[in-house]
Amino acid sequence: MKASIGRTAASSRTATALLAVAIIASTALAQAPATPSPVVAALEKAVAADPSEAVLTYLLSVMRLRAGDSSGALSALEQTLANGDGFLPPDDLFESIQSNRRFRDLRARFALKLPRVVTGKVVATLSDDAYVIPEGVAYDGASETLYVGSIARRAIFRLGPRGQLESLSVPSDGLDFVLGIAIDDRARKLYAVSTSALTDAGRMGARNAVVVYDLRTNRRERSYPVPDAVQLNDVAIGDTFVLVTDSAGGGVFRIALADGNVDALVPLGRAPGANGIAITGDGRAYVGASRRPLRIDIRTGEVTPLKFPAREQAAGVDGLYWYGGHLIAVQNVTNPGRIVRLTLAADGTTVTRVETLQSHHQPAFAEPTTAAPSAQGLYVLTRTSVTRFDADGKITQPETVRAAQILKIPWPTPG
Repeated sequence: MKASIGRTAASSRTATALLAVAIIASTALAQAPATPSPVVAALEKAVAADPSEAVLTYLLSVMRLRAGDSSGALSALEQTLANGDGFLPPDDLFESIQSNRRFRDLRARFALKLPRVVTGKVVATLSDDAYVIPEGVAYDGASETLYVGSIARRAIFRLGPRGQLESLSVPSDGLDFVLGIAIDDRARKLYAVSTSALTDAGRMGARNAVVVYDLRTNRRERSYPVPDAVQLNDVAIGDTFVLVTDSAGGGVFRIALADGNVDALVPLGRAPGANGIAITGDGRAYVGASRRPLRIDIRTGEVTPLKFPAREQAAGVDGLYWYGGHLIAVQNVTNPGRIVRLTLAADGTTVTRVETLQSHHQPAFAEPTTAAPSAQGLYVLTRTSVTRFDADGKITQPETVRAAQILKIPWPTPG
């Protein structure tokens, strides 16, 4: 999920620990240092070692611009354009040079390389409250119902037939900011990430937990605290455990459902910008991270970065899902928003194809964060306004916030 929920909020959007602090996997460079010069230096060193790595030069362009070096940022963008596809500098990250003619020309050239796919339709508008600031979405196949988690309201809602919000959680549940949510259809349980670490105050003595709701009784069942986490983000459900990412800490925790035992499957710092997570069912999991998705061996915790075809990338992944034998990823850092399907070779670490399921041309795309696969199609949460939620826990420019929407994208026809 937007691992780092805004420019001044918590983290989640490379080779060194310093870079991990700078890059989030979700909307903007939220937890980058106030003085980005050390990060720029680290990125420049990484680029010097691998000058054809387009993701690195793209990240360098963002950090140079943060440091006030617009000329250097544009040069890094030109290098990105020469070596990689799938990029389109988002307005929020490059706001200060929107009127620059060189930037406008570069952006137009990036856009020419991107396919146009706009098959999705808006199926719900969260009509009750524009200030929900939702981040996670899940689909309950048994009841054919969508659920969303709210940052600003610290709550979980089910969507009624006209998009109206119906409370699942109640104030006495004691939720903090709700990020990723996932549903176990067989057990009829919803798992939600609850974290206080999206604000300056909340990071002091941070609370991080995965909270469980029984969808048969519509009541909170229990909570699994993760005391060693910095800022939890997204959750995926296994047979006897759940995995939950720590975006600010750069790791993955495993929680045993029987006794609540928590262990660091991927120690903090080993998965910079860890965000969306998917479990395949055959002992593997995949995590969206700053530079590229990672494969995790659930038995050993071994981490293997995915290998991509020339010019392709899937950096800054927010939501990540395993469906139909493919990885489905929501990107929103290297692009204003796109959904891609990654086809993997038999080794599980080599990407053989990056296919756009929905492109930035989609009119409904505005800060898409996460999605929910179903047999009917992919439900995507968009128009989320998550970057408007600041480090003080307030919504900036609330008069410009519109109600969030759910976009339904049909699966491509086989063949």
